[in-house]
Amino acid sequence: MFFLISLCSVPWWLMWLLPFLIGLLLGWLLWGRFQGLLKQAEEELAACRKKSKQLEEDLAECRKAYTALENENATLRGRIREMEAAAASKPKAAAQMASATVGGAVSALAGGEVLRGSANMYAALKEDNLQVVEGIGPKMDEVLKTNGIKTWSSLASQTPEGLRAILDQSGTRYQIIDPTTWPDQAALASKGEWPQLIAMQKALDTGRDTNTGPTDSKVEKLLIKMGLLRKFTKDDLKLVEGIGPKIEGLLHDAGIKTWEALAATSVDQIQKVLDAAGDRYKLADPGTWPKQARLAHEGKWQELDDYQHFLQGGKET
Repeated sequence: MFFLISLCSVPWWLMWLLPFLIGLLLGWLLWGRFQGLLKQAEEELAACRKKSKQLEEDLAECRKAYTALENENATLRGRIREMEAAAASKPKAAAQMASATVGGAVSALAGGEVLRGSANMYAALKEDNLQVVEGIGPKMDEVLKTNGIKTWSSLASQTPEGLRAILDQSGTRYQIIDPTTWPDQAALASKGEWPQLIAMQKALDTGRDTNTGPTDSKVEKLLIKMGLLRKFTKDDLKLVEGIGPKIEGLLHDAGIKTWEALAATSVDQIQKVLDAAGDRYKLADPGTWPKQARLAHEGKWQELDDYQHFLQGGKET
């Protein structure tokens, strides 16, 4: 016996109940899935942010290391040029250079700055480099050589009036240039009298003798650019033989930030700082660092220079 149910006898809301329940179930399932994906995405985003932060820190460390390596590279290039120049120079020239130093290989400047170089670094400055003269740049160097003035000795033989005439015929842009001191500067360079030339240039203002205070020497700036002369600020611990940028940073972190502080720190205490930083510093020997720092703090530059000549990487040999 069959029972026939008329759809008309079924309440209308009952016909919509089943699709509603099915839709509700699907919605709940989809919402749960969405919540799971959202949580996973948030976790991945947090991991990416953490990784990004770590990469930024690594990049900053790499930049710091790159800067340190660039400084060391410039120093090494300077030493190579210095050795090449010394090997190529004649005995007479070498003797001249050996007697010409900036007050020794280590000398103090006004404002607490310290210059460090060697006696034969001037051999890298060639006779045709007219730009060692204060007031002569690349353009002026070209103008002078075009007019047959190609060496220090030929420039030294000129008169200020003759140089003035060359400048006037080269254009109005050179009218403000004063060549009065150029022959005297060139004569000192030609004779290898570098300390006298440096002292003279410190009293000049772009080649003029009207300066009211000391300025940087053109010779020193060229040597610094070539990596043959290094400039240190007061209390720069890298002046101490054996201390580089990394070790200087370790000492600063340990509160040792001046030559005086380093001089007052025992070798054992410095060694503890190095040991705590890891095996990479196990080859460093701080045995002479306090003594070097004390000489620097007391301004005994010649004594420091003589002492450092016997050191190898900060160690007594």
